Amino acid sequence: MQPERTSHELRTARANRRPPRFAATIIALGIIFALAYVFFLHAPPPVPTPEIQGMQGTYTWQAQAQGATGVPRETGFFSAVASSAAGGQMTMENTAPRAGTFGKAQSAYNVERRTETTVESASTAVGARDVQTHSVGTWPPVWRVATRSPLDYQGLAAIVRAAVEDRDRSIGIKPIKESDRKVWRAAMKLDDKDTELVVDQLTGIVVWYTDGRSTFTATVDWSSPPPADETYVVKVPAGQKVTTKTDETFSYEPSPAAAGRTAAYEPLVSDLAPDGYSLKAVATAESGGAPNAWLRPGMSMPLDFAARHKQVALLYTRGLNWFTVQQLGPKKAGPIARAGGDLKPYKPDTLSLQQTTLQYGALAGRTAYTWYTTTGPTLIAGDAGHIVYVTGALTRQELIAFAEGLEPLGSG
Repeated sequence: MQPERTSHELRTARANRRPPRFAATIIALGIIFALAYVFFLHAPPPVPTPEIQGMQGTYTWQAQAQGATGVPRETGFFSAVASSAAGGQMTMENTAPRAGTFGKAQSAYNVERRTETTVESASTAVGARDVQTHSVGTWPPVWRVATRSPLDYQGLAAIVRAAVEDRDRSIGIKPIKESDRKVWRAAMKLDDKDTELVVDQLTGIVVWYTDGRSTFTATVDWSSPPPADETYVVKVPAGQKVTTKTDETFSYEPSPAAAGRTAAYEPLVSDLAPDGYSLKAVATAESGGAPNAWLRPGMSMPLDFAARHKQVALLYTRGLNWFTVQQLGPKKAGPIARAGGDLKPYKPDTLSLQQTTLQYGALAGRTAYTWYTTTGPTLIAGDAGHIVYVTGALTRQELIAFAEGLEPLGSG
């Protein structure tokens, strides 16, 4: 036999000096690095938390259906701040060659008085007219102006954020860059309409929207937001009559406890609202056909006069985002639970309908249904004591976390 080469002797000696589990350790480390790559390095970036305290800019709105009356087109200005105050103005014209219609409007919302003031002027073939209105007390008390703004589409923006977070394939989403800002372009079929929109990733603001019937385009002045203490006023011309409309559907209450006394049951409240959200307003109202009215939005429901039951409504805001909570007590929830009623949307093509068993809180063990509607990601859950309906700017995961934080008001 040939003598062993020196290099071979060295390699053999080194191998003999290695610990017996060295190879297994190398394999384990390889698995750890692979998992780290898949779950951390290769994972998509988290969905940004919308952070915007105020915005202003211009917009255009264009109808797409043409006919003998022409195509209406609006151009306008919008402004809003986190206090829920807002203002806007618009000019509308009809593109028909001989339509001869022209209109203007200015609108402002005073959050302290919960009052929207709008001054409209119009010119038609039969003459000019001016209209001034005050609308008081409408729920929810946030950014209520008669002119258009990107905030009209906050629910759709929340759907896109939720779909990105959950990798929901029911919504088509493509991240792109427009100018120097990252945006999502999204497409979905909502309420039998093919809807497309562009959402600014950092702020959650919709800058473009179309549904085949009209198109909205916003140009936000990102570098010059309005001051945080901005207020908005519309001056009514001297001598002009003002029509005041008072909405008494909801009665405002100073606190959830006061609302519970009015409604005659103890409401549920959650301590798991996402960071930065705070309770903005509380109100009570007649049940108004709920929960069926919540599960079948837009359809008229018979009022249940026998129950004479009130709902409790809560409004939460963070910057320019908001969501609402509406709930019913045992007089409504009890009969539904005893009859084995299912709190599920009736529409067969409800977008992204899912169900989750809640693990914590007063509704632990109950099924929560979540889905997408024009007001945003939506959740409903209940037992014999309460039915809770939440909709607005929260993602699906935030909705579920909020529902798992629900406890009777007095338990805290």
